Amino acid sequence: MCGFVCFINEIEISKNYLNLLKKKQIFTHRGPDSQKYYIDRNFSAYFQRLSIIDLSKNSNQPLLSENKRYVMVFNGEIYNFQELRNKLKNKNFEFKSTGDAEVLLKYFCAFGEKFIQDIRGMFSFCIWDKYKKKLIAYRDRFGQKPLYFLKTNKGLILSSEIKDIKKVISLSGNNDAIKKYLYRNILDVKNDTFFKDLKRLGPSEKLSFHKNSLEINKYYNLDLIDSKNYDKEEFLQIFKETLKIHLVSDVKIACLLSGGLDSSTIVANSIEYQKNLKAFSIFPKKTFDERPWIDDFVKKKEINHEYIDIENKINPEGFEKVLYYQDEPFHGTNCIYQFFLAQEIKKQNYKVVLNGEGADEVMGGYDRMFMSYMSYLFLNGKMEKFKEIVHSRNLNLKIFISKIKAMLKRIENKSTDFENSLAFNFLNKSKSKELMKLYNLKWNNITNLKGNIFKKTLKNSIYSNDLQLALRMSDRNSMSASIENRTPYLDHKFVEYIFSIKTENFYYNNLPKGMLRNSMNRINTKKITKRINKSGRPGSDSHFIYNKVFDDFIDKIKSSNIDAYGFDKKKIYKNLIKNYQDLKQFSLNKDIGNNNNFYFRLYSYLVWEKLN
Repeated sequence: MCGFVCFINEIEISKNYLNLLKKKQIFTHRGPDSQKYYIDRNFSAYFQRLSIIDLSKNSNQPLLSENKRYVMVFNGEIYNFQELRNKLKNKNFEFKSTGDAEVLLKYFCAFGEKFIQDIRGMFSFCIWDKYKKKLIAYRDRFGQKPLYFLKTNKGLILSSEIKDIKKVISLSGNNDAIKKYLYRNILDVKNDTFFKDLKRLGPSEKLSFHKNSLEINKYYNLDLIDSKNYDKEEFLQIFKETLKIHLVSDVKIACLLSGGLDSSTIVANSIEYQKNLKAFSIFPKKTFDERPWIDDFVKKKEINHEYIDIENKINPEGFEKVLYYQDEPFHGTNCIYQFFLAQEIKKQNYKVVLNGEGADEVMGGYDRMFMSYMSYLFLNGKMEKFKEIVHSRNLNLKIFISKIKAMLKRIENKSTDFENSLAFNFLNKSKSKELMKLYNLKWNNITNLKGNIFKKTLKNSIYSNDLQLALRMSDRNSMSASIENRTPYLDHKFVEYIFSIKTENFYYNNLPKGMLRNSMNRINTKKITKRINKSGRPGSDSHFIYNKVFDDFIDKIKSSNIDAYGFDKKKIYKNLIKNYQDLKQFSLNKDIGNNNNFYFRLYSYLVWEKLN
């Protein structure tokens, strides 16, 4: 896990960056262990290393190939690097290091651009061909590691984080992205960012730059296959193999632990390989209390565990710090808690953390995916399973079928719209209809009934608003503390295995993520595997708005230009004051849910605007 910046045909800008680096005006949070650079006439690369595997200087970057033709900078982990290394040794390749970066470059030298199909891991990397003066860059299949790029008049700039590009280039806001966020809570979709002309390379994408021509192509597609029957032992074996390669490290590893199935499954299996593994949890105020599940799990599994209290860090100054490291706004308070949790874990000298991100998207754990699953059963005539689930939930069969039909009709008519629309309560009436038409976005792009509607929903959740934002938040938060964040559920071989299992098995025993529950019932605790109620991510938007940043929020609204985006500023102000007075009169701890996610987005935008 590291960070880098590359410049092609931008000699003066590169010199400016080097000067800032020498003056220590470039943050090195992504790589505090080593900072190196490579410079030639057409290309320069600046690298920050966070040492995880092979702590020696032999794995420092940028790396040059044996013949000096190729220069590589690489951020991430190649989980099958030992397998690839053995394959290269059979071709008489020799190695100076024991790390994965050298393996990656030499594997490219051995097999050319087709090499990417064998790479298993989370990554973003650039390879510069000095002879052809051509650059290729890749981002991992599901977007775990970031890569941003800016096409200039002279060439191209690439970076692991936006803030590094902003150090040497003046960037203006992207009004289209800002509106989508404020109106509909749309974030991290496609290649756009909050900055005009600055793009993100998407998951599974390859970038090529040659003779000032930029080309982007997909190198991977997640196939929707329905071929395998669910087998409990096979599932467990593949999961354990996946987890085991995610535990390879030359530094200390910790885990994040909630009271849910996903993170506890990782911890319960990880302690088989690392007995002294430590787990960390938080329990923010005004959030569903998961401690009964956590405490039961920790006691029965004898986990080395610690609760971290970071409530006193939640304030306007703390929020500004989080947003600085995120570079772009985000959609909820859970990001703030995640940030400060990482800072506390860093104090105990951990450099790698495993979490349960991605399990819900890959295996259909969210409540909103239930209707897609039932629609799949209904459309494919699997009515026995359909009726089983309906009865297990004590639903009225006739009424539920009518709801399914209504949903399918909306999809056929392309009239589905499930994104957050609270902002429209505060738009000037003259503009609300116009803007509603402009941003009537379709939920997860499911606009027809062709194919497997359930797996289409899962795939779109992986590549769209849901997971991409979560991965961005996780990466920036962990790296702000110089910690590598690993997500075993997003190993592409594991995901391909899950997607190959027949769809009806996804609700095994009529439960969401039923295959995971059933496979782990001897490893996890019964209290967790039988837990059905799903809590949201930790943090309360209303507690944050009214208890933590209210005065600052009011001041920012008064001096803001939100009228330019069609909002009725007076209405927003009056509504906030009324809510605060009502809460103060009755109980400041009482939760007011209405409009609070919109208020959070608005505050996030106003702070971001101040920073930029």
